[in-house]
Amino acid sequence: MKRLLSLIALAVITATAMAQTIHIVTGSVTYDYTADQAGEMTYTDGTTLTVGGKVFAISDITKIYTDDAAVSANTVSVAYNDNAATVTISGNVANYVTAAVSGAHVTLTQSNTADVDGDEIYYALSGSSTDGGLTLTGSYKCEIDLNGLTLTNPTGAALDIQNGKRIAISVKKGTTNTLTDGAGSQKACLYVKGHAEFKGKGTLTVYGNYTHAIKSGDYMSVKNCAINILSAVKDGISCNEYFLMESGTLNISGVGDDAIQVDLDGTASTGETPDHEDEDTGNFYMLDGSITASVTATAAKCIKAAGLARINGGTLNLTAAGDIDTTDADDPSYTAGIKATLFEQNGGDITMTITGTAGRGVSADGITTNGGTLNINNSGEGLAASSEEAYTAKGLKCENLALNAGTITISMTGKGGKGIRVGSGTKTTSGNKTTYEDVTGSFTMGLEDGTGPTLTVTTTGATQPYSTVLMGRPGPGNQPGGGGFQPGGENSSSGSDSKAIKAICPIYIYGGTTNVSTATDGAEGLESKTGIWIEGGQHYFKCYDDCINSLGKIFFEGGTTVCYSYGNDAVDSNAGTNGAITIGNGVLLAYSTKGSPEEGIDCDNNSYIAITGTGIGIGLGGAQSSSTGTISGAVQGYAFPGSISFNSTSYYTLADGSGNNLVTFKLPASINSQCTFLTATGMVAGNKYYLISQSSAPTDATSAFQGLYMGSTTKVSTSGATSFTAK
Repeated sequence: MKRLLSLIALAVITATAMAQTIHIVTGSVTYDYTADQAGEMTYTDGTTLTVGGKVFAISDITKIYTDDAAVSANTVSVAYNDNAATVTISGNVANYVTAAVSGAHVTLTQSNTADVDGDEIYYALSGSSTDGGLTLTGSYKCEIDLNGLTLTNPTGAALDIQNGKRIAISVKKGTTNTLTDGAGSQKACLYVKGHAEFKGKGTLTVYGNYTHAIKSGDYMSVKNCAINILSAVKDGISCNEYFLMESGTLNISGVGDDAIQVDLDGTASTGETPDHEDEDTGNFYMLDGSITASVTATAAKCIKAAGLARINGGTLNLTAAGDIDTTDADDPSYTAGIKATLFEQNGGDITMTITGTAGRGVSADGITTNGGTLNINNSGEGLAASSEEAYTAKGLKCENLALNAGTITISMTGKGGKGIRVGSGTKTTSGNKTTYEDVTGSFTMGLEDGTGPTLTVTTTGATQPYSTVLMGRPGPGNQPGGGGFQPGGENSSSGSDSKAIKAICPIYIYGGTTNVSTATDGAEGLESKTGIWIEGGQHYFKCYDDCINSLGKIFFEGGTTVCYSYGNDAVDSNAGTNGAITIGNGVLLAYSTKGSPEEGIDCDNNSYIAITGTGIGIGLGGAQSSSTGTISGAVQGYAFPGSISFNSTSYYTLADGSGNNLVTFKLPASINSQCTFLTATGMVAGNKYYLISQSSAPTDATSAFQGLYMGSTTKVSTSGATSFTAK
């Protein structure tokens, strides 16, 4: 004891005289004081030593020495070395941090009541251990610095931060850090009770072998650093309040549930707040950076947000392969790329690969796109649910959809898949008449100034059967009077057809560009159970079944629409009333190569067509009951010139009696049109018009779109052309 006291006295004199650093060692913990921090050190009864206000028991001190080492203020360093750990505490925070070390398991308790020297405490972690961990308790802001840390805790969390405030986790530049947990009672491999803000330019890899990989009790943000989550029994990332991706990279795979899940912390949302101050929304925000996430668990989501999922920039690559959860038949749960209450994309690049049964790309109550690119490749197959239901995959699934801008590309290949599915209502069938009541939802594309997104939807899947019944091979039981069937086959009674775009609610298209393709029976291009209004933009549909179909009316008030059906009607309204299909100031070229009774324009009765503007309408295809009709109240001339054959090599010009070009069109396949309908800007009832076959397109057309050429002022010869008189 006398020798230790003498050493203490000598160290004090040396540190004071030479302005060096004094190190006080108590087991695995070292306290570093500069001379000015140590100040006047006091002995009491030979049993305690007071340094900088901290009281040490002499019996706990194992070593005291001085040197000229620099001291990092406000810093607590933890160095792991195999099954041991050492803690170094700078003198200016020694009064506020208590350390306990057992092997490589470190417990730190922070008790300061305010910032130290105008700053917070920094906990710097380095080294490696296969049997260690860190627990930090307190209720104050601090920073955790990961500076080349490889840490495995076989009995609990690798890092357990119990401070209920903002915790900055700095992954130091150029460092590689790995955290792994084991069985225990922890909430995650890396757990932060308060707010977790990840930053830095290093790399952090996390293995969650018990529950989540990373969990934050409040919000979580990521900036600059690279985080790799390579396994988790539950979610890769679980947080409350909100999640903010500012920059950096985030890679998540091997998880047993969602890749990222964002929940409300309370029972009600605060709404988005300025700078997210005191915000509790359950929102997911992405400003920049890169997220790659893959999920395979049943009903798992790559991103799941209780509130809004907003993408302003960055890159997302999302893969969802989980199956459907039908435990609750009334409320099944599906795997998805993004599941949120609201989804909003203003920029960035999103690519989704969905392979899970009946999986979704984006599923939300409301979906809005204002920019960026969204690519969804969905090969999820459907699943029969009952004799009248089927679970089918969706690209976009929502109640309200606003495609204002951006580039959206959706490919569906599974049975019964729908590229876009919007709205809801109650279906009622009486005889052959089907109606929808209590319709809710909205579907808009483009803005009223005519601008809009580029939308491409392709679906190639066959019908998903509702149910199957065993059929028999021919045999004695199948003969008249026989007793039943022999096993040997099955047959679908009915099913859910694939669709490119299906809405229960009305569809309003104000602008943008559409390219839709379907390939199977029942696979319609654009369908609404209520009504369709096309006000602007350019839209092309090539579909096996109806290109455009509605139980209600269909209006072509603006824009240019080309519909090519090779297995059914091109445009089909089942409204059964005057104005079922209206040609306003829009342009429509609709043709079917199927033959009778499939038509270019089908509204059950040609007299139901309305011409309310000075647009262009061309309908070519087979006839039903009649190839003629009288349209009452037409504001410009029209004609049903009867059966006309069109080949795929010629250009056909509709011209007036002086040879002025009203419109030219070319077809990709030959049609023997038994029901031909023509109306164009400038047509006058009672005047003669001509349909002229030519070998080339007009060279001075002001616009050309999918076989339509408009605006040519070059006169054509009417010699030998088919003539007719407009009504």
